[in-house]
Amino acid sequence: MSVCKECLALEGANTATSPHANLLLHSEAPINFGATATGRVEYYVCNACGTQWERERARSEPEATWQHSRRTLA
Repeated sequence: MSVCKECLALEGANTATSPHANLLLHSEAPINFGATATGRVEYYVCNACGTQWERERARSEPEATWQHSRRTLA
């Protein structure tokens, strides 16, 4: 299956960019950046093309971008 145009638009986008309508939240987990700051990582799966994404949500990471998930999301 090919990547949908909405997922293509997330490539390199800042994590402040909202997930598109077909991107469904799979799970989330707390993260700790070396005890200096905390936040959450959110895992998404696209209902249209199956692409898996993750984004870090932490004030200490304002330049974070959407990334293809390194985890297998079932």
